[in-house]
Amino acid sequence: MVCLSVVLLASGIGVFPAWGSSEEVIVAVDEAAANCKNIAQQIFEFKEPGREEFKSSQLLMEELRKLGYTVTGDLPVPADLVEGGISKTAFKAELQGKGDGPTITIMLEYDALSNGHSCGHNLISGSGMLAASALAKLMPNLPGKVMVIGTPDEERGSLGGGKVALLEGGHFEGSDIVLITHPGDEWSLDQRILAMKRAMFTFHGKAAHAAAAPEKGISAMDAVILTFNCSDMLREHVRQDVRIHGIVVKGGDKVNVVPELAQTEFAVRALDTSTMENAYERVVKCAQAGALGTGATLEFTPPRTVLKAPIEVPEFLTFVADAMKSVGVSEEEMGGKESFGSSDLGNVGNAFPTVNLSFKIAPKGTAGHSDEFREAAASEEGWKATILAGKVVALSAYELLTHPEKVASIKAKFDEVKAAEGK
Repeated sequence: MVCLSVVLLASGIGVFPAWGSSEEVIVAVDEAAANCKNIAQQIFEFKEPGREEFKSSQLLMEELRKLGYTVTGDLPVPADLVEGGISKTAFKAELQGKGDGPTITIMLEYDALSNGHSCGHNLISGSGMLAASALAKLMPNLPGKVMVIGTPDEERGSLGGGKVALLEGGHFEGSDIVLITHPGDEWSLDQRILAMKRAMFTFHGKAAHAAAAPEKGISAMDAVILTFNCSDMLREHVRQDVRIHGIVVKGGDKVNVVPELAQTEFAVRALDTSTMENAYERVVKCAQAGALGTGATLEFTPPRTVLKAPIEVPEFLTFVADAMKSVGVSEEEMGGKESFGSSDLGNVGNAFPTVNLSFKIAPKGTAGHSDEFREAAASEEGWKATILAGKVVALSAYELLTHPEKVASIKAKFDEVKAAEGK
């Protein structure tokens, strides 16, 4: 049986007229479009790298305060993840509605790369601000709360200074549902975010003259080579989505000296966190085997941070897909991602039901982080798609706020899927 709320959403008719309607949500997004476009363009021009997004975060906080949100910056986080224990370019904005209800969190990203906003994070802020602006107009008559979290430094998420630090700092606490967007070369809800963990293996051997007395040496570089050979053999016996890749950081100093110090860095990824962790432990054993086989000593400390994979709730994806259709995105336009990647977004999606909406701003095949994608992030066509993405987020949030039973169902399924992960 088709959910009544979905049918009414698709037809543009509000379920609870006393709380407003989905049509009012669309109108409110359109009314906010000019201002939010200006915000996104300014962030594009700021092009601030991770942990340096001072102008971008200040602009977003100022605009959210104008909308009536209570905004807090300089968020406390673990000091071993962010120097000084304060995330100076992160923020949290909250807007309480009329009475108790779900808390819907919208995430904003705004860090740039060396060639500017070639990942389009200015449009993540733009679409999120469209939704936040529209909901601000309706919240006086809606139950629940909207929370907007500014998350810096996504591009270096594995270092832990972005969403990982904010999660550990407790700044997502109270969230029932999390929504975020990301520009791309297609419309998609495919959550192909790989869990990832890094490993730095340092091998200590014994130096000796490689020609005159090689038998007196222990090659740390041989231990690195054995680690690579062992991990390459492992590839045949892991699931196809597992990624194992490594580099040689240091392999010796002089060709006629047996290397007494060698280093290699590996990263292991998979579509779910438990599978990644299992493969990771096997790669660590490969390094241990490299040390055992050569007589070298292995120095290894597990990393402080891990990028997790999100927990996928099909019911939640279908819910947002219906909102996409209601704003004119056809099923033919909705694709599935062909490539994999890792992001600290996965840690949020592993802790709370989260949907990442990918919206099309560039022709199919346009590479992310390229100059071409950067230009699309400032284009008129890119902004038109951003408006649609903002409408999808706003409509989804509105329906969730007015249907707490739907939120409860999604959360229950999330817990069920997470408990079964890796079994």
